[in-house]
Amino acid sequence: MKIIEGKYADKVEIIITENIPYQHYISLYNKAHILLDQVYAYDQGYNALEAMAKGKVVFTGAEQEFEDYYELNERVAINALPEVNELVNELSFLIDNPQEIITIGKNARAFIEREHDYLKIAKKYLEVWK
Repeated sequence: MKIIEGKYADKVEIIITENIPYQHYISLYNKAHILLDQVYAYDQGYNALEAMAKGKVVFTGAEQEFEDYYELNERVAINALPEVNELVNELSFLIDNPQEIITIGKNARAFIEREHDYLKIAKKYLEVWK
């Protein structure tokens, strides 16, 4: 984040959260366009899904297995690898191409509506329990 801050000081505000109450966390992340969630995952956790539902670009587990499982043809999240240069390159691309933030955010929201709708998920649970 120090590299991004140095490179784009006039374009970005970096907010780092750690061990804060959920309500405070939500108020901070509501301001964000991009959320860096986790780098050691193959799929998203709840924080990433919630941010995607709000149309944010999320760096999280979005490995090839994730893309294959959901048969994705568009980016709905950025696969966050634990490599500084890769993260800097991905963030730089988004900052330099703000339309991509909008596009990926819209894709993320559509993905959540399609794959994580609470009624669809509840129906799946009921089918399993029958």
